[in-house]
Amino acid sequence: MKDVGSWALGNRKLIYFLTMVLIVGGIFAYHGMSKTEDPEIKVKVATVVTLYPGASAHQIELEVTDKLEKSIRSMKGIGNISSRSMNDVSMITVELATTVPNPEVEQHWDMLRRKVNMVQSSMPEGASPSVVMDDFGDMYGMMYALSYEGYDNQEAVKYAELIKKEFLKIEGVSNVSIYGKQKLNIEIELFQDKLANLGVHPAEVLSTLQGQNQTIYSGYYESGEARIRVAVNDKYRTVEDIGMLLLQGHENDQLRLRDIARIKENYASPVRNDLRYDKKQALGIAVSALGESDITKIGKQVDRVMENLKEERLPAGMEVHKIFFQPERVNTALNS
Repeated sequence: MKDVGSWALGNRKLIYFLTMVLIVGGIFAYHGMSKTEDPEIKVKVATVVTLYPGASAHQIELEVTDKLEKSIRSMKGIGNISSRSMNDVSMITVELATTVPNPEVEQHWDMLRRKVNMVQSSMPEGASPSVVMDDFGDMYGMMYALSYEGYDNQEAVKYAELIKKEFLKIEGVSNVSIYGKQKLNIEIELFQDKLANLGVHPAEVLSTLQGQNQTIYSGYYESGEARIRVAVNDKYRTVEDIGMLLLQGHENDQLRLRDIARIKENYASPVRNDLRYDKKQALGIAVSALGESDITKIGKQVDRVMENLKEERLPAGMEVHKIFFQPERVNTALNS
């Protein structure tokens, strides 16, 4: 039997052809393979968040958390469950057992959502639908800062949402998160002299606000050192809506809340998530790519979209700064 070397020498054309096929195939495979700086991490922890504005921690525990926990514990593959019941909100952390294989994690989160949805009909009136958050494993490989001058936080958020919308159109982008959003509160300042003249007691105002069918959090009424939580109907969302609320005077006269109070919308104080870039107020915009995708190709598209937005859509006073860009680091690593 001829040895391999002799056979190869006798079939040079075939060997050259096979060699070229391997080289060309390798080039195509290299450009088509997924490229990321860090591996995708499969996190086996999810959080179930339920808002119940106006409810105490004890109410949250009895009416929300206990019901959800009972349903969740009937799942298979659960490792540990911990919960926190606070004023206005229930938070349940669900950890899968270590024996659950990575490919089955998403199936378990789908089952978790079904278990949570099963008890939504028994949630108290005023509680928002429970939200299951399971995207903690997203690797945000691209981070921008949107700095702004001459605009308030809500105006800047609108432009950040525009950027997010355009990024999500890019094939291979899995998620876009915005950081630095500030919470707005509605403040009601009652005019004590008008209350006295019209025979309206502050407690009557609070009773009117809190006596609606469905509660949503709207701020606080402050009188001296007293601080009373105010909850209003789901349809009363704006300052104008709340100002139109009808009250009863001492002679059965109908008054509107705006006649006896100053109502305004302010940012919550103290600010808990204030972001700055180069001493300017800013928002953070983080982009994650789908697993097994080519981060370098996605990065080029993200860069192109951002340049177009900067030239055509962003107003004067807003600037975009690249904070971290994994595609550039991957390219450097591949070329070194």
